[in-house]
Amino acid sequence: MNKWSYSLLVVAAGCLAYRYRYRMAAFALRVPSLRKQLVRFALHIPPVRNALVSQMLRP
Repeated sequence: MNKWSYSLLVVAAGCLAYRYRYRMAAFALRVPSLRKQLVRFALHIPPVRNALVSQMLRP
């Protein structure tokens, strides 16, 4: 593949991923093992973890 066709393929894949992002997220969250890995990954990100903990510990 030359550079132009590769760039076009990346842009097209990005557009499709952006357009169907909610469907892909819903599909990923339906699979229990994948959902578990996504939660683990998200909790390793400090701002996400702090936001979730502060929501859970609110009176």
